[in-house]
Amino acid sequence: MTVSNATNPSTTATDPMTGLAKTRDVGQKTLGADDFMKILMTQLTAQDPMNPMKDTEFIAQMANFSSLEQMRGLSQSFTAYSSGQQMATAPLYLGCEVTVKDPSSLNGEIKGKVESVTVKNGSPALVINGKTYDPKLITNISLPPEPIAPVVPSSIDSSTLAQTTTTN
Repeated sequence: MTVSNATNPSTTATDPMTGLAKTRDVGQKTLGADDFMKILMTQLTAQDPMNPMKDTEFIAQMANFSSLEQMRGLSQSFTAYSSGQQMATAPLYLGCEVTVKDPSSLNGEIKGKVESVTVKNGSPALVINGKTYDPKLITNISLPPEPIAPVVPSSIDSSTLAQTTTTN
C-alpha cells in the first residue's frame, strides 16, 4: 500500500549525475541559489565535449545568477527598512482620532482615539477602544478636538485672583 503526503506534495526525479532518485517539494515557487547551481552543473556535465558551452553563455548565466543574488539582498534590505519605518512612525498615531477597517463592526469600520502602540509579531499594532489593529487598516486620521478652556466665574475679577494668589 502506498501512502502519499497530502499536506506536502512532492515529485520524484532521477539525478542525471548519480542516477539516484531525488524527491523535491512541489509547493516551491521560486528557484534558489542551490537550484541554479545544480542546473548549471548539470549543463556542464551533460554538455557535448565536441561542442562545449560557449564562454559567453556561461558568463551570461553567471551574470544572471549574480543579479538574482543582488536582487534578493536588496529585497531583504528593503523589507528591514520598511519594518523600521513602521516602528518609527507608529508612535505618531498616539492621541489621534482614526477610522479603521473592522469587519466585525456593523458598518465595517470603527472610529476612535489611538490609546497605545504595541508590538505584535515584530510589527507595530494600534490599540483603539481596547482592541488591537494593524496600522495598514487605517482609512482616516485626524487630530483630536482641542480641549475647551475652563470658564472662570464672572463674580471673581482678576484683581481678586491676583490678591489671593499673592497672599497664599
